[in-house]
Amino acid sequence: MSIYTIYVPGHVDQSKIQPCLLDVHSTFVDIDLETFDVNAKLEEHGHFIVLDNDYFLVYEKEHPEGVKCDYKSRNLIMSHMAYGDPFKECLGSPLEEENGIWTCQLLPVLYFVFRPDAQALAPNDGTVSNTIAEFYDTVEEEDFEKFAETARTKESCVSHFFVVNRESDYHVVDTNNPS
Repeated sequence: MSIYTIYVPGHVDQSKIQPCLLDVHSTFVDIDLETFDVNAKLEEHGHFIVLDNDYFLVYEKEHPEGVKCDYKSRNLIMSHMAYGDPFKECLGSPLEEENGIWTCQLLPVLYFVFRPDAQALAPNDGTVSNTIAEFYDTVEEEDFEKFAETARTKESCVSHFFVVNRESDYHVVDTNNPS
């Protein structure tokens, strides 16, 4: 069962958008922005996301106009959405509005997730809320050296370590010493 609904307009190339851990708990729906009815979808879902090329929009009953958000913060914002309005001032929240776009000032951690095990990840576990993800499909693809190179070169994430998840095992790996 999906927890989140994410709408994808026709002009958005979803392959260029950084995945996050909560994608495995999401339903992606292609839409035509000309006929898309925000109010009807708010009644149906209570909250949802619409992707765009450089940011995404969060729609909630408290924010029917949509709130622009930075992609590096998508997993964190989606985690907060499960508990209510992610944009309310709350103690210890790393979210800030900057030039009209909500973002997290803390860089997300890169997780490499074995896709067959991805559904087992807890959707609102605070330890994985500020993350981005790369998914791999076979055990043969689990290559810490290759993962380290990806982590070192990926923009907008912590570059000195990454996490590899398979089954219930989590490996925190130093990018400079991945073996």
